This record gives sequence, C-alpha cells and structure tokens, in this order.
Amino acid sequence: MLSTPSIGNILIVDDDENITELLQVNLRSEGYTVAVEKVAENVDRSVQGATRLVIVDAMHQDYSGMDLIFDFKDDPATEHIGIILYSDIKSERMVIDALDAGADDYIVKPFSLREMVARVKSVLRRHKAPVAPAGQTLTFENMTVDLTTQTVKIDGQPVGLSRTEYAILELLMRNINTYVSRVEIHRKVWADDTAGINERIVDTNISRLRKKLGDLGSCIVTRSGHGYMLSRPLN
Repeated sequence: MLSTPSIGNILIVDDDENITELLQVNLRSEGYTVAVEKVAENVDRSVQGATRLVIVDAMHQDYSGMDLIFDFKDDPATEHIGIILYSDIKSERMVIDALDAGADDYIVKPFSLREMVARVKSVLRRHKAPVAPAGQTLTFENMTVDLTTQTVKIDGQPVGLSRTEYAILELLMRNINTYVSRVEIHRKVWADDTAGINERIVDTNISRLRKKLGDLGSCIVTRSGHGYMLSRPLN
C-alpha cells in the first residue's frame, strides 16, 4: 500500500513527552511529518532545510525556547521557518517578547489539541505565498523584489527577510506613496489568523523590516490614524 505523502515537516522542541507524543499523533494524522528534540540546545539548524515549522517550549532549559527563536531568526538559512512558542508562562510580557523575537504565534499551556492544529495550519498558510509569473519584479529606488523567487536585493545584494517581512514589503511596494493601515496589513499578511487583529505584531515586523533595509528603511513612513507607506525620498 502506498503511503500518503507528507504535507510538511514540523519539529517539536520540548522535554515533556506526554505533550510531544500527543502532538505527534495529532499532527501526523493531519498529514505532517513530525520530529521531536527534547533539548533546545541540541537542535541543529544546518539540517533544517526541509522544516516548515518549529513548535517549541523549552522555556525552563538553560538554552531556552526564546534563545532558539533568536538564533533561528538571525540565521539566513532558517529565518523563513515558522515558529510557534507554547509555554505555561502566562505573562503578557512574554507574549510580546516572543513576537518581537520573531515567533509567529504564542500559545499558553494547557491548550486544546484542536486549537494547536488550527494555529499550525494558520502559520503554515501564512508561510506559503502564491507563485507569481516568471520574471515579474517590483522596483523601488535601488531595491528590486522578484515576485517569483520572493527575493529582495538592494544594489544587487540579497537582503535576508522572513516570509512575514517579505509579505509586508511586497504589500507596501504595490502601494507606493499610499498609506496602508495596520488593520489592512494584518488582514492581508495574517489572513488566516483567527485570533483577531493584532496591530502590535504589525509594528514589530515593520521595525525589523526597516532595520534590514538599511538606508531604505527610512522610506517606510508612518502617520497616526493612517498606517504605513513606502514613500520615495524627497530630493
């Protein structure tokens, strides 16, 4: 009998075997390939090329889930991988810190398996962008965006962006000199998020995008009550 092909590779990082076994069973039943690593420090980023999502706790380990998020998002080879942090820490500060670090979602333990599966699907849908016609590009000053490969270059040099940062940049480049509200950005970039509009996560990703764009980052301007706009600098 032929086996059903995997619809995506997921890595779970947690030393709680009761939870990891339940997650494995439920996610595998949805068609995902699931691997488990008990110790966050033992995760080898160099072999994560096929991984689409990391679900991590490890918040009580010396090298924590937050450390893993920072390292994944700082590494061009893994910054595109979706990350869900789940923990028994209910602090609002922790949620904000996780999102600021680059996590796509934060779930508080205990959680329902149905909710976790739904959030996994939501994050993975956000990390799967539509394919554009071959050769289609957008340009702004000395920056080019290849819509087919979803790559960004400034003066011909690649700029490493996460999937979310890329989606925001593409949206702004399609609306040069026109404000895009935080609500509209959230709805289009996080279209499958059932948790409601989160303007904070929009601001956080805009901040990271500005830094990565260097001098062009200042061209992303904001106006209270209007949102964000990519505006050509005045000569």
